[in-house]
Amino acid sequence: MSRHEQHPSWDAAVQRATTVTAAHTPGGMDEHCWDDVAIRGILAITLYCLHLRNHQPVEDIRWQQVSWQLRDDTRVTELATSVLADAGHDLAPATAPGDSVAACWTWLTRTWDTRAPRTPVIDKRTVVHVPPDLRQLPQAPELRWDGMSRGIGAGLPDPAIEVCTDWAAGIVQETITADCHGHHRRNRVAVISGAHAGRRGYVVETGWHFDDATETVEGPAGYVLDLDDVEGTERIDADGVTSSWDLRWPHRPQGSLKDAPPPGLHDPFPPTKSSAEDLAEILGRAADPAVVPESLRTRIATAHAHHHLELDRQARPIPDRVSWQVFHHWYQLSEHHQDDQRADLFEIVVTRHLHDPHPVHHLALSEDDLPDLIARCTTGG
Repeated sequence: MSRHEQHPSWDAAVQRATTVTAAHTPGGMDEHCWDDVAIRGILAITLYCLHLRNHQPVEDIRWQQVSWQLRDDTRVTELATSVLADAGHDLAPATAPGDSVAACWTWLTRTWDTRAPRTPVIDKRTVVHVPPDLRQLPQAPELRWDGMSRGIGAGLPDPAIEVCTDWAAGIVQETITADCHGHHRRNRVAVISGAHAGRRGYVVETGWHFDDATETVEGPAGYVLDLDDVEGTERIDADGVTSSWDLRWPHRPQGSLKDAPPPGLHDPFPPTKSSAEDLAEILGRAADPAVVPESLRTRIATAHAHHHLELDRQARPIPDRVSWQVFHHWYQLSEHHQDDQRADLFEIVVTRHLHDPHPVHHLALSEDDLPDLIARCTTGG
């Protein structure tokens, strides 16, 4: 299939993704919102890849098939990289101009500079009337996310495919739930069978069954319910729940568990860690604890207080995907802080994925050492 023949299918995928994103987004699809563009792009890529792989028209692809692919971003990436290149799309960062599919994938997998300057951008083609009393005010800076506003993970440099796949999955699941007349989160429902029959409550979460054999999802298979007079939540099969037209705020019986404040609300705060305990925690997770000499450990152990600041968060794009955070731990050695009464420790946290369960921690004693250390610990696979 030639690229020219593929574009109508890509346009159909974008249109279908736009429609479903708009239907489940307050205010509809906003082309100037990074969140909406990211979710729409993930859905469009998934629809288009399933169209190519399964030889199905885009409009015939069931949302249950899409939902299975959206279980995590790794699955979406495997689908895209295994299908798009074979269809003639160059997925290298320097994509050939005119290939909107590859351009969308490049955007979804790029990283973002969290330190990018917010500089004003003036479009000289547009004449804007400004009242005289406002002409001396500085212009509002342009947002840095490709000129878009952003609400999801605005402080993260990680690719949209990692940040927003869960959000795209949520929209698809809402669509499936609506199509089958299921119950959405926060819906008022009644239990009609089982140990809790007759009770009412609210839907907290929706459960799904992932069928790996057919690569589809089935559901909603069940619900997590917050019942009016039962402590905690309960998992109820879908056929045991029906809509409740009792929309009044539920009566909480006097003396019931849910009539009282939430458990732990008035519990005292846990004691603050000492500086010695804080240092021990940092050393315990560090790959190179020997960097901190015994003399510095002794000074920190007797410090008056400890403080933590995030100095930086950056990422490097695919194919050498890696991100890092830099934290400054400083210890106030005396009750009244003075510059010469402070002990410093810097921590670099390195991950190969936004959801990396095992980040690597490195330590440094000086801010001047950070650039070289970051270069060393973020090199390689």
